[in-house]
Amino acid sequence: MAREDKILAIDIGATSIKLCEFDFTGGASSVSLSRFAYREYEEELSESTRMGVVAGLLRQMLAEGGFTATKALVCMSGQSSLIRFNRLLVMNYDRKKIKQVAEFEATQNIPFQLSEVLWDYQLISNSSEDSIDLMSVVIKNDIVDQFTTAISQDGCVPMLIDVAAAACYNTARACGVGEDGESAIILNIGGRVTNLIFVEGERFYARTIPIAGYTITQQIAKEFGIGLPEAEELKRHHGFVALGGAFAEPESETAANVSKIVRNVMSRLLSEVTRTINAYSSQQKGTRPTKMYITGGSSILTYCDTFFQEKLNIPVEYFNPFKCVNLLPTVDKQRLVEVGHMFSEAIGLGLRYASQCPIELSLIPANIRRQQNFDKKKPFFVMSMIAIILTLGFVWFGINASTKNYDKHNKNLEKLWNEKVQRYITTIESAMGATSSSESEAEQIGELLLRQAKLPAILNEIYRIKPDNLWITSIRPIEGEVKPFEVKSNVEAAENAAGGDMFGPGADMFGAAEGPGGGGDPFGGGGDASGSTVTIGGFNITGTSVIPDKHGVTFRLGKETTFPFPVEKTVPGTEGENAEGNDGEEGEENAKPAAKVSLNDLMAKEMKSKNVKTPEEAFIAALRMSLLFDSDETMTVITYYSISDEFENYSNFRMQVKLAVPVEYLKVAARAGGGGGEMGPGGPEMMP
Repeated sequence: MAREDKILAIDIGATSIKLCEFDFTGGASSVSLSRFAYREYEEELSESTRMGVVAGLLRQMLAEGGFTATKALVCMSGQSSLIRFNRLLVMNYDRKKIKQVAEFEATQNIPFQLSEVLWDYQLISNSSEDSIDLMSVVIKNDIVDQFTTAISQDGCVPMLIDVAAAACYNTARACGVGEDGESAIILNIGGRVTNLIFVEGERFYARTIPIAGYTITQQIAKEFGIGLPEAEELKRHHGFVALGGAFAEPESETAANVSKIVRNVMSRLLSEVTRTINAYSSQQKGTRPTKMYITGGSSILTYCDTFFQEKLNIPVEYFNPFKCVNLLPTVDKQRLVEVGHMFSEAIGLGLRYASQCPIELSLIPANIRRQQNFDKKKPFFVMSMIAIILTLGFVWFGINASTKNYDKHNKNLEKLWNEKVQRYITTIESAMGATSSSESEAEQIGELLLRQAKLPAILNEIYRIKPDNLWITSIRPIEGEVKPFEVKSNVEAAENAAGGDMFGPGADMFGAAEGPGGGGDPFGGGGDASGSTVTIGGFNITGTSVIPDKHGVTFRLGKETTFPFPVEKTVPGTEGENAEGNDGEEGEENAKPAAKVSLNDLMAKEMKSKNVKTPEEAFIAALRMSLLFDSDETMTVITYYSISDEFENYSNFRMQVKLAVPVEYLKVAARAGGGGGEMGPGGPEMMP
């Protein structure tokens, strides 16, 4: 911890405030007292008034005493805090495990909700090798908040919150109490409570006893039937501990009665002290004390030391907390002699700030702790800001110099640009324009070639899967959408079969397609012509077949081929096979793993099915399995079938086949006077 030159110790007692200003200009190990002050409250503290009373009195003391330190260490009275001691069996636990057990046990000793209190703990060694003492301290949040707020209102910054028993113990250890095997007790008799502190080497034990100076005041008021202020005055002017026995009583009856009341209260306190000593010896396994030190505001009652020395049969002396600090010339030593017995806690706060102390508790509220952590980081923030500013300065200087160089070179480049580069850019842009035009033409040609490649691929697929006993006599396109075939009676089928050829009028691939109107050469005859894009949705295929009599339908499926265009249809069992064409990068990216069963195998299985008895049935089954034709039985279907009367095994057929990949072509109609001939119904057909 970085040390300030001066620090302010504030001991907020139940009936008074004690201030000490410590000077550390001589080094961290040199604790020097420069100023002190003591003032009692003018009114009794209550939950509603304590913040205002403490703030007002503290402000007055700071102004009158000339205190200049702003960093404050605060000590809370034993009446405001709760101290508990436990013994933990450590066995073979490591440090981390011991800490976890200690934190758990400390929280078990808190008789309030954890959200309502501030708490801390410390492990204290003892004479046993397999155990360790645990001290836990608890104080209510609202008490600490009120006092720290009062201190902050007076311009001081609370840095640490300690409790009276721990601060007094640290002072005693610094003054050499409990060394060289000595077992001593410190009886700190305050205004509202008495702190009994055991000091034995590194061991520490304390108990807060609710019997103190205020108890005497209450008893006097009760016995004399007067108010508390009058009783306090009687205690201060006539109070002493009656010696009893053969000692003569004072001449004043009032003083005699007051002394007896004081002795009775001290006897009650002695009983609690004796009981605590016995508990320390038996339960804490401590050594019975061989010496007592008394301190605190109520310890100066006459014969107080004599009373305890006679009753406990051990030496008793007043505790001098100033043995471990230096007194600067600014200290009023005469005033210090009068009130010095009440400053053991304040001295402990100064020692706590100066060096490592045996007991170090921190009950600082969370908001103050966060502020302290932020204050510790402030120097780093300042240095970071300075570094950032310097860095920005260097960056700005570099950018400024670079900007000047850039402007200079930019002018040279602009001149070079205008002289040489610009004409090259013009030439490049012209070449790029020509290239773009060529690429556009190439794309159009590619699309045309791809469109023209569909029809040959479809025809190749038809002849690849055609059975051996079947011959195709005509393939005619169906323009537009293919309609589902509806089964008709034999009479209606025979009527529909009449026409220009065996199955009625119609055009082949190079004539007019089936439907109303005539047609012409799709590639255009001579002369002027106009055309439109027509979609071929399917074909009407006609032909003949011979029904085999012995060996059944025979076929030789050609080798499967990949198509130069995408195909969306898939066949169950062959997903991924030919699902996308090998046309450029799209086909490669969308390619799927090869099927375990080939499409030819599935076709062959279907064509050899028991339900297939004629070449036409085998052919239509193969067409439905093909990737290029629709598998719907109402779209790809035998529309007419007839067995010859002259030849028993000879038949004629007609099929409607819907394309899975529609084909577009330019249908050209020759204008009047054109040189091309027009082909109407019954025109030449595409022959196999």
